[in-house]
Amino acid sequence: MQVMDDAAIASLGVEAADLAASVSLALAAHSRGEMLVEPKRMQLAASGAYAIGTHGIWARRELAFFHNLVGLDREPVKGGRSTYRSAQVLFRSSDAVPLLTIHGNTMSSVLPVVMTVVAAQRFAPDGVESVSFIGAGLQARLHLDALAGMFPVKRVFSHSRSRDSSLALSEYAGKRGIETVICTNPQDAVRGGDIVVSSISESFGVEPFLDIDWLKPTALLSSVDMLRPWSRGSGREALVIADDVLQARQMIESGRVPGIFPIDHELGGLLAGEQPEPGKASGPVILFHPGCCAGLFGMAMALHERAQLSTNR
Repeated sequence: MQVMDDAAIASLGVEAADLAASVSLALAAHSRGEMLVEPKRMQLAASGAYAIGTHGIWARRELAFFHNLVGLDREPVKGGRSTYRSAQVLFRSSDAVPLLTIHGNTMSSVLPVVMTVVAAQRFAPDGVESVSFIGAGLQARLHLDALAGMFPVKRVFSHSRSRDSSLALSEYAGKRGIETVICTNPQDAVRGGDIVVSSISESFGVEPFLDIDWLKPTALLSSVDMLRPWSRGSGREALVIADDVLQARQMIESGRVPGIFPIDHELGGLLAGEQPEPGKASGPVILFHPGCCAGLFGMAMALHERAQLSTNR
């Protein structure tokens, strides 16, 4: 059995774009009913400690997968820094042999980026040159790396509650030769992007302060923050897609995410050949991705294959 931590994954030199093909296959298989998965389930203690788990079986490939994430959300409880760790196990389902164990933060940190890459491959507008970030932390940097590798990004628009994080992102982009416009008004940042990535932490509570009316008509919005800071404004038409519709709807029904954005399609269904409604296909595309089992499953499968190739060289 292979065992990987964050350092081992980094040593493979795997980029988010390298995982996109396997994740796309997994999402499409899930949408077609070929992969059985459970929505993520969460337990939360008064101390701020939480545990999240999900699992799935891909019978055609004789694979099974388990994912868990354990963390402590200290900020609203003790005013300290939050932390988490995750672990995944990939099995051969025909004889229950474990093939790969992963532990660390990489899988949970990179999954939103891979989802954005998969969506951008299908829905990004022609001629992407500008990317907007609402929130300028780790997810902004990871997304910038991935999107600058896909498109000739010339300009970044950034809005953050912390000017220091915006300045750090500006310096990071500058090393790539990319200009950054730091926006004190979030509307200016949203309006500037061909692709918009929002990743506002929910630790302090999030009230909607962003409006999809600000998006370019052809923009792709990747909402890592699960649409918590967004409102519908005038009710503009948009195509809203989710990585896992069942999971997304459960989160909406439980009040964990806003229910003002009806989900039109599952991303995997569109990858498998479904066509969006004609009227909505002309507006912005909004990706709502709370992080599904199928995406993590596809990432683990790709890492297992990459590690095997590396070992056999």
